[in-house]
Amino acid sequence: MDEKERRKRKQMLAKKRKKQVMRQRLMLAAAAIVIILIIVIFASVRSCQNKAAETAAREKAEQEKKQAAEEKENNTLRLMAVGDNLYHDTVLAQGKLENGGWNYDFLYENVKKEIEKADIAIVNQEVPLVDDDEDTSGYPTFGTPLEAGDALVNAGFDVVTMATNHSYDKGSKGISESLSFWRDSHPDIPVLGIHDSQEDQDKNRVQIIKEKNFKIAMINYTTLINIGAMVPENESYAVDVYDEETVKADVAKAKEEADVVIVFLHTGVEYKNDVDNATQQRIDFLAEQGVDITICAHPHVIRPYGTVARPDGKNMLVYYSLGNFVSGQEGVSQLLEGMADITLQKDKDTGEVSVTACSMVPLVMHYEDEWKNCGVYRLDDYTEELAAKHGVHGFSQEEFTMDSINQYFEPFLQIQQQETENME
Repeated sequence: MDEKERRKRKQMLAKKRKKQVMRQRLMLAAAAIVIILIIVIFASVRSCQNKAAETAAREKAEQEKKQAAEEKENNTLRLMAVGDNLYHDTVLAQGKLENGGWNYDFLYENVKKEIEKADIAIVNQEVPLVDDDEDTSGYPTFGTPLEAGDALVNAGFDVVTMATNHSYDKGSKGISESLSFWRDSHPDIPVLGIHDSQEDQDKNRVQIIKEKNFKIAMINYTTLINIGAMVPENESYAVDVYDEETVKADVAKAKEEADVVIVFLHTGVEYKNDVDNATQQRIDFLAEQGVDITICAHPHVIRPYGTVARPDGKNMLVYYSLGNFVSGQEGVSQLLEGMADITLQKDKDTGEVSVTACSMVPLVMHYEDEWKNCGVYRLDDYTEELAAKHGVHGFSQEEFTMDSINQYFEPFLQIQQQETENME
């Protein structure tokens, strides 16, 4: 083999080795790329898995937080209650429409938002509702148009109490017309304290109101009936009258069926802010039976509120009087009134219910000359200008200014502070 042939073969071998080296390098590069891709894919998958896990954990935490908030919300109940809804002739006249009929929504416009904050709002409808316009009347034998009931529902009230000294003002007709109205027009509104048959009284004297996670037993009694409107013996079922034997049995039944027992009691001496002995004795008896909350009506003025010790070591919350709610009365003290605001908390583990907050929201019943511009205001929304326009200046020599109004409510606000400190 000559020199030329050897060089040629050497070049071919070098070229072949070069190709082999290039092929090996390409294979190594491809392997490296594959490894890098595998690492990237693995990292990406791991990152996605981590993000998915983080997202799932976050969603789980948010769901648990939401469930906890819902559970807390469902185990918290806000109750509000007001005093006597009492239309005197002067108030009745303001709701008369020119084309016939009645409308009383205007009376509650300024407190509607406050009432709607409650899970359950209760009002004492002091007098019977009547279907016949000719049967409407004010003091002393009251009969209020059915439209007053519509206005209460429109204002946000959920429960109506009707056992009062005026329950039988219109006789059995007033009882039946009131109940027919509620059953036909607002069947979801529980009505306490009046009945049109013995069967209805046996069934509905104690009513269980279910709201959120609560079962609340509500009972309404009056301790007096007006002499001019007495209930005949053969219709004794018509009005739930306070009697210790009956109360004891009712409360025992209520405690078996409900988490909370509330009694609405029509009792007291009219126009007296101090608690009378008879009322205190009844309150003590209710506490002995294990009632949780008692709310009183009838004095037409506000009275103190607070707690009364029970034999089981717990306390009963008592509002001795919230005064009027709507009225045409002419004394200053009858125009300054209160709204009970109560928060209940249910322990999710034990089911025990406790009062965690209570207050009395000050209200003012306003009207101007000739009872124009009637309506209830929260004290926080009332002004010096409104106080100066109030029609009470034409009837009473008492001062009626923002200063005097605030002074009147001051003792009750002090009670609120004391009760708050006790609960803390």
